[in-house]
Amino acid sequence: MAAITYVGLPISSGGAHALGRMSRREAHDRTMTFLRTCTEPVEPIEYSFTALNVPELGNVKQLEHELQRRFGGRSHPTGDRQRIAISPSQVGDALTFLDDVDPQPTNQWGMAPVWFWISSKFRILDPATGRALPGQAPERYTGVEYESSVPLGSSGLRLMLDKGAKIALELCIPDPDNQVLGRVVPWIQANLPCRLSPKQWRAWTPTKSGSLKARRITLSQETELD
Repeated sequence: MAAITYVGLPISSGGAHALGRMSRREAHDRTMTFLRTCTEPVEPIEYSFTALNVPELGNVKQLEHELQRRFGGRSHPTGDRQRIAISPSQVGDALTFLDDVDPQPTNQWGMAPVWFWISSKFRILDPATGRALPGQAPERYTGVEYESSVPLGSSGLRLMLDKGAKIALELCIPDPDNQVLGRVVPWIQANLPCRLSPKQWRAWTPTKSGSLKARRITLSQETELD
């Protein structure tokens, strides 16, 4: 088996795990604990705000101006949104800003205009060794993607904070066997702020033509492959 992947969640299922009543600060703290404990970074973590042009929402210029006043200087307009990158030293201020503007106005679908993003690309560690699991290299899989713009051999997450909190995950475990899964998956689950869905795992195996084929699998409570 070439790899096992997890996408949480696909666009058809909402695109991310909602963190329910968990506060934004707790979601941030638990996500950072997961990253420190279970991963090593491929590149620096990115922190940013987006100010969205929300359909059927009234004038929110005052909110946008306050965001610009506190964090402006590196604003990047992209389509219907304004993106402001911030430094790691400003994260505490970002969480305070979200508290200060809570509750944000929302449209009839519950969409708020200001989101804070934490994005990380990483390698998954082996809890038995504290080192990265071998084989986490996208070039090994010749560019095959298991999610849009996410190649096999890579993993990452995005924490999104607006009026609440949600987290999107892409996890790739190369060359897994039951022993590896039995120690890695429960360890990841114990440190994540969300519960992994048993329906979102896929096994990738080579075909006779040299390509890779995915099939849905279910990990049992003993974390063994079906």
